[in-house]
Amino acid sequence: MASPTSPRYHPKMSQESSQRLVVAVDDDPRIREALQGLFDSAAIESRIFATSEEALESFKRDDVSCLLTDLHMPGIDGWELQRLTSAAYPQLPIIVISAHHDTHPTPSDLEPFAFLAKPFDGEELLRVVHSAFALEASSQSSPA
Repeated sequence: MASPTSPRYHPKMSQESSQRLVVAVDDDPRIREALQGLFDSAAIESRIFATSEEALESFKRDDVSCLLTDLHMPGIDGWELQRLTSAAYPQLPIIVISAHHDTHPTPSDLEPFAFLAKPFDGEELLRVVHSAFALEASSQSSPA
């Protein structure tokens, strides 16, 4: 049985559906507001959270196509969030964003789909998200 902090990824989204969902986590309200505006302007469905714990709850309700996370946050940090989701759902693309990427190298057991430095370029982030959606869609169509 899954623990309360164990994410649940539901890759049951219809192949015909072009709607994909990004779950994003950042403790900075300015970044959350910018991400919401960016995703809204690009007509990308998103759920934006201040904590990893809130994001993990979203995995229980939503069909998540991509996870976007900051690294340095109170509670469950971005590395631990990536560990939890990667262990349970290795096909889920994870995009890491951080202002501190140069001082904290990626742990050897983690390899995010993409790593963007803050401040990030909105168009670049959208390109990376669309690439993550394509990867997620191809993993759904691959035979098990």
